[in-house]
Amino acid sequence: MFLSDPDVSEGKENKQGPEEKGKNNPSQEKHSETEILESHSKTTSWYSLENEVIFKKLATSSRGLDPEEVAIRLKEYGRNTLPSKKPPGIAEIVIHQFKSPLIYILLIAGVISLLLDDIKDAAFIFLVVIINAVIGTIQEWKAEQSASQLQTILKIMSRVRRGGTESQISAEELVPGDIVLLESGNRVPADIRIFRATNLTIDESLLTGESEAVQKTADIMREDIPVSDRRNMAYAGSTVITGRGCGVVTATGSRTEVGMIARAVTETVSAKPPLLIRMEEFAQKIGIIVIAASAVMSAVALSQGTAPIEVFFLAVALVVSAIPEGLPVGVTVALSIASTRMAKRNVIVRRLSAVESLGSCTTIATDKTGTLTVNQQTAKKVLLPPENYFEVSGEGYVPSGEIKEEKGSTPETKDMERLQKFARAAVICNEGTLYQEEGKWVHHGDAIDVAFLSLASKISINPKEAKKEVKIVAEVPFESERMYAAVYYKEDKSDHIRVAVKGAMEAVLPYCRKMYTAGGEVPIDPDSLNRELNSLMEKGYRALVVAEGPVQGEIGKEAELEYVKPELTFLGIAAFIDPLRPDVNEAVRTCKKAGIDVIMITGDHPKTALAIAGELGITDSREEMLTGREIEDLGDPELPTFMTTLEKIRVFARVTPVQKMQIVDALVRRGHFVAVTGDGVNDAPALRRANIGVAMGSGNRCGERYLIHDCNR
Repeated sequence: MFLSDPDVSEGKENKQGPEEKGKNNPSQEKHSETEILESHSKTTSWYSLENEVIFKKLATSSRGLDPEEVAIRLKEYGRNTLPSKKPPGIAEIVIHQFKSPLIYILLIAGVISLLLDDIKDAAFIFLVVIINAVIGTIQEWKAEQSASQLQTILKIMSRVRRGGTESQISAEELVPGDIVLLESGNRVPADIRIFRATNLTIDESLLTGESEAVQKTADIMREDIPVSDRRNMAYAGSTVITGRGCGVVTATGSRTEVGMIARAVTETVSAKPPLLIRMEEFAQKIGIIVIAASAVMSAVALSQGTAPIEVFFLAVALVVSAIPEGLPVGVTVALSIASTRMAKRNVIVRRLSAVESLGSCTTIATDKTGTLTVNQQTAKKVLLPPENYFEVSGEGYVPSGEIKEEKGSTPETKDMERLQKFARAAVICNEGTLYQEEGKWVHHGDAIDVAFLSLASKISINPKEAKKEVKIVAEVPFESERMYAAVYYKEDKSDHIRVAVKGAMEAVLPYCRKMYTAGGEVPIDPDSLNRELNSLMEKGYRALVVAEGPVQGEIGKEAELEYVKPELTFLGIAAFIDPLRPDVNEAVRTCKKAGIDVIMITGDHPKTALAIAGELGITDSREEMLTGREIEDLGDPELPTFMTTLEKIRVFARVTPVQKMQIVDALVRRGHFVAVTGDGVNDAPALRRANIGVAMGSGNRCGERYLIHDCNR
């Protein structure tokens, strides 16, 4: 079993030198703390290095660190945690209520009234200020309490190898150089360079915005590639979907990719809400007008021979009477009522001044994955050979929906039989699970496998029953190198072996001799099928083919298709995409009618981003899209060309978290009131920089003004 394998023999596989066998073990060859610290402080492209170089730089081995060395590094690097900002206490929230220019003027007016023995006016002014502070404090305290409840984080445990022995420890105790073992369901506890992977796929959407799980490998990558393309790295905060892996920790805590984003957030200055800007302008103008009026009145009174002391009292009285002391409490009450209404719709407003910001918004910069879309791969089209397309309704893994012909009619009996044959083969060759528990649909396994199970249910195939009808003889799990999965099976009361295959067209098509059409099995037409496949991929779909056929003889130890060489029948193509949330189209149309510009900023693939943007009516033109690479080519964000180019763009794809922030910053500096919506760590810097930060899903605290904890409301 992989997780219990001491893996001392990994040295052969990874071409490790003598240091990997213990001669260079940190416990035997003493390294100074300074040397270790310096080696880690340098920016290293771990993904482009050989295994032996990585082990040497990190002063570790495949056996892992010894306990003594762990203690040294834990002291040197600290615990594997991100710096967290302490939630504001009641005193801080109370003080925040007084941080307004208008409140400053009221307080000054109140003090002057006291000095003039005008107790009645002073008492009224101070009462207004106190009422304003009490209402604001209560509302923001409730919001902070709700936000705190959303921040509950489960303690992450990690399986590590130290001194050749495996154990389960808290992820907070990890240090650079630790050997970590990963398996499906694990949360990646730190940044890890993978040196062994078996069908390992990881969901990195939280960090990169990619809607699909990433197939990981131990192969060396070329230098200077973005995070989303580093297939031999696993990053802190991501989730293992399938398979197993083993790697060495390269960074912990604030040195991880997530940690760097956290640092960018703390260094980013939030844009002021429009209400605060207007209140400051109003307070400044009213102050100037009142002082000017008092000066004019004083000059006139003095010229008429009025005593200077009387002129002074008259001027002060004018200043106090001109201050609109009822305005702050009136505004606070109105915002508090609006905030309460929004809370009933599952929107937590963390700053009262942000309520008015929504009405002032001129641009919405939205993330794609998990914000506009459901972040669940869904089969939306099925192609049966030669060119019969069927549309599939429903979003996400919940198997509610139906399948129709492109014209909207119900499939004919013969077509439904073909669809069910296609779906049955996809269910047999499937490692996912999808079942209902306590009224909710629960899923496990690879996203595409689960999506196939949901599709099968819509085609009236019960996945559980379909698997019961066959006896599995052998399996070939999906791996990125072979690009297909295969399951050999026997039907009930039959000794004949058949094989069900699903995978990439280029991997499966060479073994297909026929294709299953409405007229039965006919010789396969590769050119026609490849044209249809390319058409789907151009529209942003991820397309997988399904085939099946008989197998002659028995299956030996080598079950791969290249050894068995079955003659398969091509059944069809399933086209997957992360679909839009049901109400997103209407929301975008409403924003446009209100004069609000909507742009998309995502880390996902350009084709996928453009397909979703086209479906939403944001844009379908490649000329109105920029990629992260193209943004780099624009140069310094402070340049005028950078600013003017952004004004023409509606979709930004394959962008980094820092680039997201730069885009938002440029829009804010151009005079836009920008609202940013997002649900991942990669959205945090942009959320922080925006005038309005709306954190979706589980409650990203970087949404300084809004938290939405039910994205479908």
